[in-house]
Amino acid sequence: MQKKIPLVIGLGITGRSLVNYLSSLHEEIIIIEDSVDNSVLNDIKHPNLKLDINPTINEDLLAKVSTIYTSPGIPNDHEIFSYASRFNIHISSDIQEFIQLNKSKKILVTGTNGKTSTCLMIKRFFDTFLPDLKTLVLGNIGEPVLDSINKDIDVSIIEVSSFQLELLKEIEFDLGLLLNIEEDHIDRHLNFENYKKIKYSVLENSTFNISFDSKNHFKKDFRNFKDMNLPIDLIDSDTFKRWPSHDKDNLKASLAVLDCYFENFTNLSFRDFNSTNKLEAAFANFIKPSHRFEFIGNIKGVNFINDSKATNIDAMLKAIKAANEIKQTKDIYLICGGDLKNQNIASVNLTEVQKIKNAIIFGKDKEIIYKYINEFTKCNLVGDLKEAVAHALKISSAGDYIMLSPACSSLDMYKDYKERGNEFKKIVSDLADE
Repeated sequence: MQKKIPLVIGLGITGRSLVNYLSSLHEEIIIIEDSVDNSVLNDIKHPNLKLDINPTINEDLLAKVSTIYTSPGIPNDHEIFSYASRFNIHISSDIQEFIQLNKSKKILVTGTNGKTSTCLMIKRFFDTFLPDLKTLVLGNIGEPVLDSINKDIDVSIIEVSSFQLELLKEIEFDLGLLLNIEEDHIDRHLNFENYKKIKYSVLENSTFNISFDSKNHFKKDFRNFKDMNLPIDLIDSDTFKRWPSHDKDNLKASLAVLDCYFENFTNLSFRDFNSTNKLEAAFANFIKPSHRFEFIGNIKGVNFINDSKATNIDAMLKAIKAANEIKQTKDIYLICGGDLKNQNIASVNLTEVQKIKNAIIFGKDKEIIYKYINEFTKCNLVGDLKEAVAHALKISSAGDYIMLSPACSSLDMYKDYKERGNEFKKIVSDLADE
């Protein structure tokens, strides 16, 4: 019988990691990459490994395949999956392999918003209060899990998107954290119910459940992180007083994870560590990741906030709420727009938008956004981000806040939210030099 060959589809960060991992296990790998402009195709070189790159997809090819390893960005309707169904070929993913093979305790973190910040908070707690453990943050944060599969890890904190969760099949792991669910990625998942079901799978497949939802849906060991109490003196401390309310919720979720770990995997008591002084000390020099309600300076008397990671409507509304908590008597000018990803903006309660003075809107779906936001505040349509900043600065006054919080994907104009946020930073920086 002819030896079966693994097939990797997609050569983004995850796909390259899959190829590197499989190269130590197989003599031959089939690679499918639909983007002919992917420069990685020319750079893949593995000694003693035969690579069959972009062969014709047909029955003869799929008859050779043992397992299809797919990246999370591959469309569900790709022709490769219909062949997989016909030939009964197993489909796997990098996170599926990692969960099955790595011996660490695994904490999977998902939610529409706040995943990366929360993963980093959880790691900070573990590094501070359980320093003898080797703890890594992996996954959607930008660290492919398979790059660490052979490392000696005690605790793996894995950020997972809905795209990654839907690839997990019949898998169990230690702890699942669900931060929130709001409408997002409807262009991929078709409707909100599908998206919610995928997000809740992080609880369905985990032994210990932590969630924003007070209902124990899967009759597991369960806790609602919103029941965690943060002492008033902690919230009012210099470390946390400027944190937006949604980040304080993420802090509660991180504490709930630590509490659960203490209770179920150690002989220690969480109460011995849960004090204002110890919690504040743990975060005294904590730096949240960029592009998430990030203060980037006061230019010409106006405050600028970069919240480019707000790629859905709920994230934008949370940012408006957070800005309103700190603005005092001054005004907020919102810059938003991009690709709505089929979010149903008509179904969203937009009353929070009343708290901003003016919305400056650009990007692919600016006309749709204008139609609904214009009911709550003044709006202006502009051509691009630079024009949006210029207009916002023109109509604002000293002490006001100009905030980029797009409510949209950046892919209509940028590589990703980071490129969009970095351009915003550069535009603001250039203003300081004028």
